[in-house]
Amino acid sequence: MRILPAFAGFTRLCAGFCKEPRGSFNLSQGDKMRKIISIIIGVTLTLLMVGGYAWAGKPTVGMVLVGPKADGGWSMRHYQGIKETGYEFGLVEVVPEADSERVFGSLARKYDVIIGTSFGYMEAMLRVAKKFPDKTFLHATGYKTAKNLDNYNCRLFQARYLAGVAAGMLSKTNKIGFVGSHPIPEIISNINAATLGARSVNPKVTVEIIWINSWFDPGKDKDAANALFENGADVLFTTTDSPSVVILAQNKSTSAKPLWGMGNDAPMNSYGPDRYATGPMFNWSVLYSHYLEKVSSGNFEVERPFWGLKSGCVTLSPWGPNVPAKVVNYVEAEKAKFVSEQYDAQFPFSSGFKTQSGKNQTINERLGIDTMSFFVDGISSKFPVQ
Repeated sequence: MRILPAFAGFTRLCAGFCKEPRGSFNLSQGDKMRKIISIIIGVTLTLLMVGGYAWAGKPTVGMVLVGPKADGGWSMRHYQGIKETGYEFGLVEVVPEADSERVFGSLARKYDVIIGTSFGYMEAMLRVAKKFPDKTFLHATGYKTAKNLDNYNCRLFQARYLAGVAAGMLSKTNKIGFVGSHPIPEIISNINAATLGARSVNPKVTVEIIWINSWFDPGKDKDAANALFENGADVLFTTTDSPSVVILAQNKSTSAKPLWGMGNDAPMNSYGPDRYATGPMFNWSVLYSHYLEKVSSGNFEVERPFWGLKSGCVTLSPWGPNVPAKVVNYVEAEKAKFVSEQYDAQFPFSSGFKTQSGKNQTINERLGIDTMSFFVDGISSKFPVQ
């Protein structure tokens, strides 16, 4: 429960006015009560204007997941991230974006900090945040904010670029396949980054994408992955929350037609121990700990963090045992360039690239990544029409 900062001295102040005044100045009981009420109103208004809160103990957290906590990817990593902070939390899983406003409202009546983990929750969270101005709302991957609502993300495209480098070195057919979830800027930037990474070491590589328009649908994911494999891809990525591409690589790979699977958002090596390469993964506890410490101390503010490899918010999952050492060593050296800031925060987009339409482009600011609506050169699939 939130405790307003000035309440510590409020009881003493009221007690003073309730005592019999000294000298000839005398207050009736009605005057005393009116005076106390005026103090309450004054303190409350002051606190509302200041907007800061301190906490008695740790704030409680309510988290909404778009998929199941055991999906093996996105939702699992958010669940693990909040659990690792040590804060008390409640969890609602598999919440459709269309039904999210009701769920957020329910959680806001019970918890102090409300976390939504899907881009599609943005408008619902804005509406609920306005109804509960004394609660803190945190939205993953969005771009709209309010006084008590911030959005956050990690630069997964940095780790995806590194996985793309590995894919370019591993591919023998020069064809890489992507199972795409939803064609939103966050996903577009990740696919583009992987393509730039692959083509930085293997300019002959092309990338095909099959969209399933779902975050978690293992059946569609598997069918799309199989179609990409049949079309000649020998390295498969996914931007969904299912490990289907890794499972397919484990089951379909042969000496005559080898296939590698890349994880997404979380370690997925257990699903395909022989044919797993690596994959970009989140460490959400880094951000959640940061936020909850800010809220606990009364220092919450809108800051829109967008952290990358240097902070540990994203990284590569453990390498599969059959990945050649030369691939591991090269990619790890590239990773070190991000950590040391030899590569800037927007790399690879800041280094210059060619779009699918042949236009030369450079992106040096976050906005260009947040609003990305084009494919880079090397992607064979047409850009989806919204």
